[in-house]
Amino acid sequence: MQRVLSRTAVMLGFALVGIQFVPTPTKPTSVTVSKVHMAEMIGPQAGAILDRSCQDCHSSNTHLPWYGRVAPVSWILSRDVNKGREKLDFSQWTGRAPSTNERMEICDAVSDGSMPLRAYTVLHRRARISKRDVDLICDWAAAPASNQRPLQASGLPATAETLTSSNDVHRPNTKGYR
Repeated sequence: MQRVLSRTAVMLGFALVGIQFVPTPTKPTSVTVSKVHMAEMIGPQAGAILDRSCQDCHSSNTHLPWYGRVAPVSWILSRDVNKGREKLDFSQWTGRAPSTNERMEICDAVSDGSMPLRAYTVLHRRARISKRDVDLICDWAAAPASNQRPLQASGLPATAETLTSSNDVHRPNTKGYR
């Protein structure tokens, strides 16, 4: 029995070392494309929450932890980041204001708890979104386009005004949002 266990351990060790040489389908870009943060682009309140909870998977500002370079975790992270960028990529917002549909999809995702992913928040406690955070994001999302911060061609806000939530803004009736 002892001999079988030691052989199994050796084979598992070789397998673990061997899979390190299998590349991920597409490596997430860990180089910052733009130094502009969401807090600077859309406003300090909702932007800070999106920076903290969403940027790792939904922008080119992905920061991979050490374990993100070890297979099979690297494969899972690569898949999740690629899917996240396909759905929504904040790096593409530097030259334009987000559409109403994009903002409402973000509100829906945080309202129903589907974002950020539970597996992500287990290891990244700062990324958790509170009820107040959901309210701030949905207030920003529901604000008329005229209240959104205009962007220059450089991606920087045209004015230094801050985005504030308004009490007369009507939030959408989304699943899970109260």
